[in-house]
Amino acid sequence: MSKMLKEPLASVDGVLKSLKNLLDARAILADPPVEFLDMDGFVHIYESLLEIRNAIMATSVGDLNYPIRKKGYIAGTIKGLQASLRHLTWQTKAIASGDFTQRVDFMGEFSEAFNTMVKQLDDSMTKLNMREQELIKIAHTDPLTGINNRGYFMELLTTEFERARRYGHTFSVMMTDLDNFKSVNDTRGHGAGDEALRTMARVVQMSGLRANDFWGRIGGEEFAIVLPETVIADAVAVAERIRITLSETPVRYENEEFFITVSIGVSQNRTGDVQATLLSRADEAMYQAKRTGRNRVCQSD
Repeated sequence: MSKMLKEPLASVDGVLKSLKNLLDARAILADPPVEFLDMDGFVHIYESLLEIRNAIMATSVGDLNYPIRKKGYIAGTIKGLQASLRHLTWQTKAIASGDFTQRVDFMGEFSEAFNTMVKQLDDSMTKLNMREQELIKIAHTDPLTGINNRGYFMELLTTEFERARRYGHTFSVMMTDLDNFKSVNDTRGHGAGDEALRTMARVVQMSGLRANDFWGRIGGEEFAIVLPETVIADAVAVAERIRITLSETPVRYENEEFFITVSIGVSQNRTGDVQATLLSRADEAMYQAKRTGRNRVCQSD
């Protein structure tokens, strides 16, 4: 091969090696090799490949806003990839905040895997939320009657006290105790006693309490009822309705029927009251009803 032919081929070989290094080498020169600067079009190709290399490297480490100044198919593809990844990042943040409606329809198999992950997260969160609600209900509920237990009733009463103090409102409390409940257990068995408690719960539930009234089972056969925005005279009328209805409602247990009665004490909140003083007055009124014959409603002084 002649010297004149070998020299151009050697130059082409050097150019190709230089451009290949742009794509393969770990370290490269930012400026084109000086020996090829005079070759027509070399600098443009070198700068284009360098820009693409830098864009790919930036994207791979998470810089999705790296500005690609070159145009062309590959540069456009990288811009599209950056846009998809930015959108995916935004959707991932939305999912992390609890929005499980996000889905993607790009990047092939990745989309399917991503959407499957989101659906599984959504299903898991739904199950966790349902379980959380079940646990909250269990923590707040008396298992025998299905109404509020003592702990949750006292929480609600604390909230009502705070509301009444803040707005200067009044409310009334009823303390109820089934009459001769021990006798029911002793003579008819604890199953009958449990049914008597459930009957009392149903009577109160059907007594026309308002949506903001609340109540709970606070002891063995004791129930407490709170009537917000209610003066004691009106609370006594509600208590009488419950007392009469219970006395007329049969307790049905193992193909038998029997009747029970209840003694009720009513009190109204006063300035300076705390839970203990208010409930104590209602409790004392309830015992007064017991002492004076049972199946009665008494109000505190």
